[in-house]
Amino acid sequence: MLMDSPVIRFVNKMADLLLLNILYILCCIPIVTIGAATTALYHVTLRSIRYGDGYVVSEFIRSFKQNLLSSTLIWLLVVVVGAILGLDLYFWLKVAKGGIRIMMTGVNACILFVYLITVLYIFPVQAKLKNSIWLNIRNAAAMAIGHLFPYTMICVAITGGFVYLFYVSLAADLIAILIGFSLLAYIQSFFFYKVFAKYIEEDPVGEDDPLYGINNK
Repeated sequence: MLMDSPVIRFVNKMADLLLLNILYILCCIPIVTIGAATTALYHVTLRSIRYGDGYVVSEFIRSFKQNLLSSTLIWLLVVVVGAILGLDLYFWLKVAKGGIRIMMTGVNACILFVYLITVLYIFPVQAKLKNSIWLNIRNAAAMAIGHLFPYTMICVAITGGFVYLFYVSLAADLIAILIGFSLLAYIQSFFFYKVFAKYIEEDPVGEDDPLYGINNK
C-alpha cells in the first residue's frame, strides 16, 4: 500500500517533527515553562518510538498540562543549581591561585558533569515516570551514571554535536527553528528508551501504555 511506503512514512515523520518543534518553541517562549515544554516534547518522542506516529498535538498538550507545575519546579531548580555551579567554577578558574585552584577546578568540573548528565535525563524521566520530583531527580541521576557507557555518552555526544552545529552554522540555526529541537529529542529517545526498558517491564502494545502513569516505588 502507498501509505506503507518508506517515502510516505518519512514524510509523515518529518511533518510530525515539524509540528512538534513548533509547539515546543511556542511553549518555551515564556521561558519559565521550558521545563514543562521539554517534558511534553520527550513524552511525544518516547511515545512515538513505542506506538508510532500520530496525535502529536493532543499528546503534547496533555503532557504539558499534567506536568506544568512539577516540571516548572524542576526547571527552576535546574537553573538555580546550574548558576551556582557555574559561578563556583568561575571562581576557582579566575580568582583562586595555586594548587587549590587546580584541585577545586577538577572537583567542580566533575560535579558539573554529573549535573549536566542528570539534566539530560531528568525531563525524559519526568515524561515517563509519574513520581515525586525528588524521586525522579534521583532516578535520572542514577540512570545517567549507571548507564554512562554507552547510552549516556552517546546522548552527550549527540547533544554536543547539535549544539556545535547551531553555534557555527546559520543554516543549522534555521533548521533548529524548523525541526532541530524535536529531531534531537527523537534521536535521543531511542537511547533513553533502551535505558528505561531495563527498569520497566512493558506489556504488549495496546490502547494504553502501561508506562505512562506508573508509580515507581
